[in-house]
Amino acid sequence: MTDTSPTPQVDVQLSTGTARLGDLIAMDIQVHHPLFLQIDPPDWPKALATFEVHDSTAFPIQTNATEAITHFQAQLQNFSTGPQLLPGLDISYKDLMGHTHTLKTSTLTVVIQDVPADPKSNGDIRGIRGVVGPIGWSPWWWLLVVILLSALGVLFWRTRQRVIQGPPPPPPEPADIKALRRLDELSATGWLEAGKIKEFYSGLSDIVRTYLEEAFQAQALERTTAEIMRQMRKKSEVTSAALNELQTLLESCDLVKFAKFRPDAEEALKDHASAERFVEATRERIAS
Repeated sequence: MTDTSPTPQVDVQLSTGTARLGDLIAMDIQVHHPLFLQIDPPDWPKALATFEVHDSTAFPIQTNATEAITHFQAQLQNFSTGPQLLPGLDISYKDLMGHTHTLKTSTLTVVIQDVPADPKSNGDIRGIRGVVGPIGWSPWWWLLVVILLSALGVLFWRTRQRVIQGPPPPPPEPADIKALRRLDELSATGWLEAGKIKEFYSGLSDIVRTYLEEAFQAQALERTTAEIMRQMRKKSEVTSAALNELQTLLESCDLVKFAKFRPDAEEALKDHASAERFVEATRERIAS
């Protein structure tokens, strides 16, 4: 089946186009997309060309009646002077059928300037003056300087290691929350109103089977309904009532997908509600 979903629009902006050596530069990425698409967080590398990725953040998704805005931000540093090219970053997203697509942000340029000299200094080389102050009075001050320099060295090394390792990945979305979100997005596609019954049931089957794999570690995406039910009956945390509802739902999806059965929109909505009830009935048990 050909995917006719609209392509998300990516907007990338930098906090500044000119920075000094080592300054933090904020890189904002906003993806405008339909409600039913899932935008994955960028796989931030340790470095983007000459830019080092200091840290990254994924903000809560903003939604309105027609679209959603997924917002990411990273703090970058650069230690090379002159115009520096910031290459495009891959942004992945999944459509309603779980297929992955990739977008790329635009390429940007930042001018990195050297740290300016002290304006109070005229550049003259002056003669060495005599030792003045506490350092000239006691050798213990030299020991304090060594300790401070050692502490700064350890701090710099730890900071450098965090930069090399890169930011930690965001936590995965819980299986029950993901399934309920995808069911809401399925309702918003308008497929039932357009008479796309088979597409609706294909999406419904994919959501339920993915939930079974992620929540119960059941091999569901490539198995038949009978094979799935044999696995699920071994799950003591699922009640008999929930198993019966799951079997009826999967068999309804099979009839539409493979037997060319065409239920009306009202029956499709009942099956959609059945999927929601199954997730709601099992979410507390998998969490415990």
